[in-house]
Amino acid sequence: MALQNYIRLLIVDQENMMPRKLLSYFLLPVFILFAAAGCKKVDINYGSQYLDNSLTQLIKVDTFGVDLSTVYIDSFPTSAKGVTLVGGYTDPLFGRIDSRTYFEITPPTTNAPDYVKGIYDSLYLTLFLNKNYYGDTTKPLHIEVSQLNQLITPFSLNGSTSPFLYNVDQYPVFPTPLGSTDLVVRPNLTDSIHIRLDDNLGRVLFSKIQTADYFIQNSSQFLSFFNGMRISSNASSNLIVGCKDSLTMHLVYHTPALYADTSSINFTLSNNAHHFVNITADRAGTALQNLGPAAAAGKQNVLPSAATGHAAYTQTSSGAVAKLRFPNVQNVLKIPNYLKVVRAELIIRPVVGTYNTQYYLPPQLRLSTTTLANQLGTDLTVPTASGSAVIQYGSLSLDYAGGQSSYTYDITTYIKSLVENPAFAASTDGLLLAPPSPAYETQFPRLVFGDKTTGIYNRIELDVYYVAVQTK
Repeated sequence: MALQNYIRLLIVDQENMMPRKLLSYFLLPVFILFAAAGCKKVDINYGSQYLDNSLTQLIKVDTFGVDLSTVYIDSFPTSAKGVTLVGGYTDPLFGRIDSRTYFEITPPTTNAPDYVKGIYDSLYLTLFLNKNYYGDTTKPLHIEVSQLNQLITPFSLNGSTSPFLYNVDQYPVFPTPLGSTDLVVRPNLTDSIHIRLDDNLGRVLFSKIQTADYFIQNSSQFLSFFNGMRISSNASSNLIVGCKDSLTMHLVYHTPALYADTSSINFTLSNNAHHFVNITADRAGTALQNLGPAAAAGKQNVLPSAATGHAAYTQTSSGAVAKLRFPNVQNVLKIPNYLKVVRAELIIRPVVGTYNTQYYLPPQLRLSTTTLANQLGTDLTVPTASGSAVIQYGSLSLDYAGGQSSYTYDITTYIKSLVENPAFAASTDGLLLAPPSPAYETQFPRLVFGDKTTGIYNRIELDVYYVAVQTK
C-alpha cells in the first residue's frame, strides 16, 4: 500500500463502526514506522477500476460485529429420506439425543401349496448399514424391535392430509418387544445387523402363508393385522448408527428331506412415505437447556450467544441451528469517501476443544437467508467460471491437531444487498447455518463457534473490503 494511502486509512470503532480518527499528514513522522511494519496491500484482484491508484483506495475492515444466536427447530420432515436411524448418545454440549425409526412391511407374493410341507425355523430382521454414525463405537449398542399397536397415519388439517411424517411424530407399541440385541457395531466394517424376533409371531405368519390367509393377500389387508414396527434403543447406548431403508424381515423355514432344504420368505419395506425417524433431545444441564418451544415453561426458541457461553450451536437433527445477523454493516455508508463494497468474506471458527474424531464437525454447512420467523430461505451461492451459481458449503479446513479449523464463505452479494438495497435489508433477518438435506434431518455432526468476545481461534470474523475515493 502506498504510504500516502496508509495515512488516509480510517481507523473504525469496533462497536458502532463510526470513524474515530483520520490520520493527518502532520502525523507522518510519528507513524512512519507503523506504516512500514503494519500496512499490507490487499492481495485481491478486483480489476483496475478499484485498485489503489490516484483516484481510489481499497480498504479492509474486520471489525464489523456479527450477532449470534441459537434457534430452536420445532419440527422437520424425516419420512422418505431413505435412512433408518437407531440408537442414542449423551453429548456433553447438546444433551441426550435418541432416535427411533418407524416403518411398515409388506407380505411376500405367496403360493400356499409351495409352503404346505414347510416347517418354521426362525424370524429375524436385517438392517443394512449406510456407514453414517455418531458417538462411541467401542461400546455395545442396544437395539429393540417392537410391534406398533396403531396404524401410521399422517396428521390431517382442515381435511388435508400431510404428505410427510416428522421428527416429533410417535406411535404407540405393544409393551413386550418382538426382539432385541446388544452388539458392538463397527460402522466402517459391519455391513448388516440381524435381530432375532419372536418365534410366536413367526409361526403365526407362516401359518397364514401356508393357508393363504386373507391378511396375507395384499399390503393393506396385512397392515390391518400387523400395523408396523419400531426400532429403538435405550439409555445405556452411546451411539447412533445410520442404516438404509432396504431393511428386510426374513421368515426362515425348511422342507423335510434327507438333506434339509432351508429357504426364507422376505417381508420388505411397504410404504416409503411411512418410513420415518423420531428424534428427541434432552438438554438438561447444558448451555442449551432453555432452548425449546416458546410456549413451554422456561423455554425460548431463540437464545442469544450471551446466554449460551458466548457461542452459537448447530445440530439441526436435534433441533438447534445457529443464526447470524449483521446489524452494523450498513454503517459503512457513513464512512467519509466510501464508494462501494467490493468483497465480503465470512470466517467461522469452531471453538477449540468442542470437536474431535468422535464429536466431529459437519463436512458441509450452507448459509441460508431467513426472516423473523427463522425459516430457511435461499442458500447463498457464488458464481462459477461458466457463470452458473453454486451453493456454498463452507470449504471446511480441518485441523484436529492444532484446533484451528474453519469454514469460509463469500457473502459479498448478501452484504452488498444489505448495504445498497433497503427493501432487501427490511426483508431479511440474517442467515441460518445448516447442513444440506438429508444430512440436515438424519445426521448428527455438530458445530459450536464463538462470538466476537471469544479468543481469536474461536470467534467468527467478517472481513469487508470497500473502495474509498482519494482526497487531496
